[in-house]
Amino acid sequence: MKNKILRLDETLLIGKGGVREVYQHPDDPLKCIKITFNQKKQRSVKREINSLRLYHLRKKPFERITRFHGYCLTTKGKGMVFDLIRDFDGKKSVMLSDHVAGKAEPCLQPAEIVYLLSDLFEHLLQHNIIISDPAPHNLLVHYTSENKKKLVLIDGIGNPQFIKLADFSTHYAHKIIKDKWRYYIEENASLKHIFAITGYKR
Repeated sequence: MKNKILRLDETLLIGKGGVREVYQHPDDPLKCIKITFNQKKQRSVKREINSLRLYHLRKKPFERITRFHGYCLTTKGKGMVFDLIRDFDGKKSVMLSDHVAGKAEPCLQPAEIVYLLSDLFEHLLQHNIIISDPAPHNLLVHYTSENKKKLVLIDGIGNPQFIKLADFSTHYAHKIIKDKWRYYIEENASLKHIFAITGYKR
């Protein structure tokens, strides 16, 4: 942990979930700082950190997940430093949930959403990247160029099972990925109309 105390205030606040607040790193536009305020959820936070460290050691690709850069001290308490996903033009990438709700500009078309979801799903299976909550609010639509984009998972990463068989078994890893994908994506109420009009099938 670095000794420098980073000053965070509301002008740097990017968003707030049920567990953590996310701030723009005051010294680095390509990083963010997550502050845990819900101490009852510390277990899930530690699980995510441990999984990201394991993936780094195993040299898994980080093109669809955010890299963990360590801890820091802030005026809001202990923080965790992660990549901040920005599009090719420097703008912060927008959550998939905003596209689904019609709040993004411009919004993805239903067929584009289904394509990006399917592409992410295959990537997770290919590299055994285990997920615990791949819901639309944990996915960013990252434009790597004006016409190229992909989904990046910014939260809900890691093996939720007490006995970590899936960390060492492709069979069990795929089982978790498919189960979580079905629950958080295929049974997600906000996506049902998109799946209905596109004829989505896994």
